[in-house]
Amino acid sequence: MPEAPESQEPERETMTIPKLAARVGRSRSLIHRLATNPAEKWPAPVLKPGSVRPEYDVAWFDEYWERRQAGITQGKRTDLEKPEGEQKA
Repeated sequence: MPEAPESQEPERETMTIPKLAARVGRSRSLIHRLATNPAEKWPAPVLKPGSVRPEYDVAWFDEYWERRQAGITQGKRTDLEKPEGEQKA
């Protein structure tokens, strides 16, 4: 019996939203909100045969998450600083 031809494109690892959330230590609801927000520009999910759960490319998600985290900056408290021009006692 002849073997099935190999796919041209290698199989990419995919994960569901709960698994992606566990991967980065965040809630499923946050990842779902990001995935369904058009402004975040997530790719279309992959649906495996026999499943209704959307899965996303892990390599893409890792790059996306790294860029997202790099863009987040913590706020700086300004209420503890003396206004410019006021001298220290």
